[in-house]
This record gives sequence, structure tokens and C-alpha cells, in this order.
Amino acid sequence: MTTDTSTQTGIEWIEGAERLGPGVVGGPMEYSEQPARVVWHTTESGAGNTMFKEMADYLLTQGVAPHVLYDPVTDRLGQFGPLGFKAKSLRNDGDIHTNGVGVACIQIEVLAEAKRPFTDYWKPGPHFAKLMMAIRSWGVPDSFPAGNPPVFPGDSNRDRTTWNNEPGHYAHANVPGNDHGDPGRISTRELFRASENPSTDALVTNAAPLDNSHSSDACNSRAFKGSFR
Repeated sequence: MTTDTSTQTGIEWIEGAERLGPGVVGGPMEYSEQPARVVWHTTESGAGNTMFKEMADYLLTQGVAPHVLYDPVTDRLGQFGPLGFKAKSLRNDGDIHTNGVGVACIQIEVLAEAKRPFTDYWKPGPHFAKLMMAIRSWGVPDSFPAGNPPVFPGDSNRDRTTWNNEPGHYAHANVPGNDHGDPGRISTRELFRASENPSTDALVTNAAPLDNSHSSDACNSRAFKGSFR
């Protein structure tokens, strides 16, 4: 890997995000000389408050928690751990611990299915705007270096040189060493534009507090078809 001296640090905890779990996911970043990046995933599930809780519990109990869980219908936002530390949503690329690449490698799980791009129907609101503000604070540009997220299912560009050296947003489908095709063909234009003009339609005032005991029978018995590792 080559060194990128343009790295910078940013916001660790997103304003307004619910704290999910104990507040720690993984350890320090291992390749912090590399620039920050974001990886978009989909949970391959529905959305809504019940699913939000079940999925949060599931990700924690399975040991595959990202940094962020986002509901594109309600604008509900939860955070498992600080953005400048590793998450656990990616597989290794050989000997490279992919979760540790970059000064930050921000993992976002969206409650959606890759076959139905969430930007086709979502209602991003002020929480999504706060998420994007935090992402940009790390110097992550509004770009997808590996190209637009591919249609699901379909071919994926997993170029290691691009991934190792270019800051920006990536689909899970574009990460070397991984074999998943999410999040599907989401609109990058809508993704970046939404944070500038957040909708007030998606409100989460009815969101119940999350139970962090992680012992829900529902989450332990459900066979999620998620994008996790």
C-alpha cells in the first residue's frame, strides 16, 4: 500500500444517533496512513422499528456489527461504535484486515434489499444529513472511486489499487476479498443530494428505546439473509 498524506480525523460519534450495544465494535485502525472511506451495505431485510431492533441485536450477537444502522423509511439512525475504530462487517482480503484499511472505514448497514435500491423509495431526513456531515468530516469526498454501485445481482469491480488508495464511498460489492453484491444500484446523485435537502417526512418520534440486552428470541431465531461478511 502507498501512503496518502491527505488523511484527517473527524467526528467519532454522530449527533442524534442512538447508541447501540456497549459502544465498542473493533480495535484501532491498522492502516491509518490510508485515506478514509465509507462502505454501503444492505441488510436484505425490511425496515421499520421492529426490524431496526431485531437487526441491531442480530448484528451484535453474530459479531458482524457495522458502525451505523440506518432505516431509509423512518430516518432512524443508530451507531455501534466510534467511526475512527474498526467495524466487523467486511471479510479479510487475504492477509489484509479489510475493516482496518484507512484512517476510517465507515461501515453503514441500511435496512433494505439490494434487489430494490433504497434510493428509489427512501425518505432521508435530518438524521441522514448528520450521518453525511460526520462522513465528510473525515475528508471523504462525494464520489465512488470504484464506479457506481452495480445492479444486483451482477458483476463487481473489486480493484485493490483503487480500494487501497482512493478515498470515497464504496459499495460492499466493490470491496476486495468480499463476495457480496449489495447495496444494489442505489443512486449516488440522490445519496449526496439528500444530505443537502433533508426531508421532514421521515420522523422517528415513535421509535422505542433499544434494549441492549441482545437476548431477544426474535433476533436469535430469525434467519436473516443479510450482507454481513
